[in-house]
Formats: sequence, structure tokens, C-alpha cells
Amino acid sequence: MIGAILPHLLVFGGVRRYLEIGNRFVARGHRFAIYTPDGIRPDWLPFGGEVRRLDSIDSETHDALVCGSPELLEWLDRGTARLRVFYLQLEDVAGEEGIVRSGKYRIMVNSSGLARRVRKRYGIEPLDGIGGVNPDLFHPVERSGGGPFRVLCYGRLSKPRKGTRFVIRAVRSLRRRGHDMELALFDTALPGAPDPRIGFDPDVPYTYYCNLPQERMAAMYGAADVFVSAERRAGWSNTAAEASACGTPLVCTGSGTEDFAENGVTALVLRARIPFFIERALSRLYRARALGPRLAAAARERVLGFTWGRVCDTMERSFAAPEGDEAR
Repeated sequence: MIGAILPHLLVFGGVRRYLEIGNRFVARGHRFAIYTPDGIRPDWLPFGGEVRRLDSIDSETHDALVCGSPELLEWLDRGTARLRVFYLQLEDVAGEEGIVRSGKYRIMVNSSGLARRVRKRYGIEPLDGIGGVNPDLFHPVERSGGGPFRVLCYGRLSKPRKGTRFVIRAVRSLRRRGHDMELALFDTALPGAPDPRIGFDPDVPYTYYCNLPQERMAAMYGAADVFVSAERRAGWSNTAAEASACGTPLVCTGSGTEDFAENGVTALVLRARIPFFIERALSRLYRARALGPRLAAAARERVLGFTWGRVCDTMERSFAAPEGDEAR
């Protein structure tokens, strides 16, 4: 019996990870329950596990109970579990040092970068929860040739750490220098929030996808000539991994991508998160059109080593460890 504690089951905040992992645990014959304040099931991705209200967490005995949200730690403490896991999914989350050093939880990480951080800063070996991607949803599609060079990025302007503004500035600058480029962005409108496309004007030709269903995401990635991830403080970059699984060339920071992005081999990795380096990488792909497909083919092969099934494999071994083996 595995439980996961989340603030919601909407299309953001790392929720995909728990739904995908939960589906694989259920397919293997385990029970997997997600606890949220409202107990409402997701409507954007099929989920075969249980969804319960947080206030029912003490009615079940768990083999493992997992939480990645510092604001919900009281529920991780309250639930009955043989193994309590804090799943570190971002650098420097609120109260990170206190959580890791408390000795109350095993620490799991979703990327090699976070694993190195935990070893170096805290001197402990974290559990491996590195990955993942769903190749059934994210896969190459037939590309249509011709048209402007299309640059795709995540469109969440309200989160500066995503770096969307840097990508916009780079495309704008390159167009002014004669590159035939256009911008494509995607996002999901948050409940009760205005449509993010209202008032948006990047001063370049663009397409803005909003609230795309999951089955159309591969076509969106496939229509792009490059995907740019300019994130900082990321753990595992779902969007960069999805683009790579779809065979879309990748320009990225090292944040959240180092498990599959190797500069000049599977991606163009930026030296710094500034428009100048994004421009240089995009211009290189624009001028050397054979480079992108070569990088994309190598990236897809590498990222397929990090499927959600692989994540489930490593978690399953950790959760099934005999009493004492899971101690720090």
C-alpha cells in the first residue's frame, strides 16, 4: 500500500509524476492512493489508483507514504507508514535543510542533479526516483516541411524560473537579424485565472496553445523545429524530456536535463540562462539544419531509458526493502 500526499491533482506542480507512477504501481498489483485536500479525481490524465481526502489519511496503514510539498508535511507525519519519504523535486524548496536533516524521512530525488546536491550538502545517499517520460503519449509524429523555423517553449510567464521571457527575447532578436522564425508557446489556464493569452504580445509571429488535451501534445512538440527549456532550480524537466521523446531538438539549461541532455550529443546545453546564449544556440540550429535531427535522434534514445516504468522499478525496490534496509 503506497500513499502520496499532494495539494491538488491539476495540470501543474509536478502532479503528472504521481499519476504516472501510480498507474504503474496499480498495474503491478499494488494499491496506490493519492491524498489531497478535496479528494477530487483528475480529469486530464487517466488514473487507476484511489483518490482520497487528506483527512482520511490516518484510516490506512501504508507501506510507504510519500510527500514532496513542504506545506503538507504535517500529513506525512500524521499518516501511519513503515516508510515515510520526502520526494525532493526542486532545488532549495521551502525548509529543505530542515526537512532533510530532521532524520524523520528518507529523501528521494527525481534527477541526478538533485542526488548530487543531497550527497554534497547533507552527506546522505538519496533514494532513486529519477525520471521519467511516457513514450505512449510522447512520441515522434510525421513532420510537415517548409515554413518558418518554429521555436517552442513553455509559456508560464508567471513563473520567472521557467525562463520564458528569455526565449521570447532571443526569438525577437533573431528575427530582427533576418532569421525566419516564429514562436510557439503552451500553457494551461489555472482554475479561476484569466486565459494567459489575454494581453500577450511578444512582438513576433506566434502560436499559443492553451489547455491542449494530452493526446495532442505529441503533435504540438512534433510541429516545432526546436524546444527551448531555460529553467533554473528544476529537478527533472518534464517538458524537455517530453520534447526529446517526441524527437524534437532540444536547447536547454543544465537544470533538470542533465540526465539526458549532453551538449553537442543530445542537445545544445546553454552556458548561462541569458538571451545571448539562447540566440547563439538557435542560430546554430537554424543555419545547420542537419544538426537538429541528429541531436534529436540521440536524445530520444537516451531519454527512453527514463520511462515512468523505470522510475517505478527503482521505487518498488526501495519500498519493498526489509525493515532496517531503508534506514538512513
